[in-house]
Amino acid sequence: MKFFIRFFIFILVIGVAAYGYAWYKNKQTIDGIIVANGGSYSSTYIDINGDSVTKGISFPIPGLSKPITVGEVRTGTGSILTNIKVGKALGSQDLESLPKHFDIYFNFDRAKLPFDPVMDNVANQESNFYSNLTFAGCGTRNDLSYSDLQAAGINALESDARIKLTVDSSANKAFADIYILIDKFNTTKFNLTFNSFNFNNPLGITVGGGSLELADNGIQREINTLCANEMVLTEKQYTERHISHVKHMLFKENIFLSPEFYTLYEKYHGNPRSIKLNFQPTDSLQPLSLMSATPSRLARLLNASVSLNDQTVTPLFGNRPDPSELPQLDVVTPEEVTVKTILGLKVQDTSVSSIGNYVGYDCYFDYRGKAYKGEIRSVRGSTANIRYAISTGNYVEKPFRINDISNLRVRREQLQPTE
Repeated sequence: MKFFIRFFIFILVIGVAAYGYAWYKNKQTIDGIIVANGGSYSSTYIDINGDSVTKGISFPIPGLSKPITVGEVRTGTGSILTNIKVGKALGSQDLESLPKHFDIYFNFDRAKLPFDPVMDNVANQESNFYSNLTFAGCGTRNDLSYSDLQAAGINALESDARIKLTVDSSANKAFADIYILIDKFNTTKFNLTFNSFNFNNPLGITVGGGSLELADNGIQREINTLCANEMVLTEKQYTERHISHVKHMLFKENIFLSPEFYTLYEKYHGNPRSIKLNFQPTDSLQPLSLMSATPSRLARLLNASVSLNDQTVTPLFGNRPDPSELPQLDVVTPEEVTVKTILGLKVQDTSVSSIGNYVGYDCYFDYRGKAYKGEIRSVRGSTANIRYAISTGNYVEKPFRINDISNLRVRREQLQPTE
């Protein structure tokens, strides 16, 4: 029995020593990455799977009053044995000794970059194809300023991310899965397949296919509202103007999309939810060739299919139009004006999507399981500011996400029934 007790104690000592060494190497590495670059952190440790966990990271940025912060960074393979093998191989730069198949991941939670007015002064004012496409038809705009974001109730860039790389050396392949949530902006899901994958020959790696999904978390609606107001148009009219500018932009880039695309894009722009891109190139492509490709060449190389709000565009491409067939810029369809006979005010069921038509009206609604009664004070993008009573004579005004409002009733005008 004494032998087994001693053997057990010996195993414990070895385990503690191994963990202590791993902790020391982890702290040494984290210090070299964070502290050596002017940052700080509250704690770092190795979890039960041998993965590195670092919490309370902070990096000051010259010229800004507040630092970038990250609540937690977690990285590893999810297996203590694989972590040891990968760490040893990378530490000795012996890439041939890496496991034939393993996952390695990087998770970031609660990353935050507070916005600051000085950012407008140092931001890159040079436009690019993609920013010009987003703001097409919005005058000379190609970005949102600090004051624009403040007006939309966005005070910081707040993000969570999940990045995983799966390596299968026996098949010379690797797979990347990327998930990035940016609160009030968008959620990106991106996956790639790499062929001819070899750590010793990174330039020989090619892209075999993948997909990209961009889900709107409110920012496109904010842009639409802002641009419609600045162009003195309704949002429907601004969508028409925007699409006219998009057609001219793409024509100059030799990208000719089908009428079916523009039909679905008009619906997407009026109610932006998601854009999905699936691509399967005929031949594997080198990543550098994709990064340097023009928009028209990129469209041909990717052999992509596109879905807007979960509706697949078929066909995606069309024929080259004659320049005379392009829409006239900055000309929109006038809104019809109809005469309505008002009978008086009455509490009526109301579509949540039309809440912006009733600023200044009393309303009743449910929000995240709780009933409210208040006054609609303002509506901007995906948020409605509503004033309501919290006790007798005491009122508070706060923003409500429109997508979370249900059972909306507004005390509004009755229209005379049509005969």
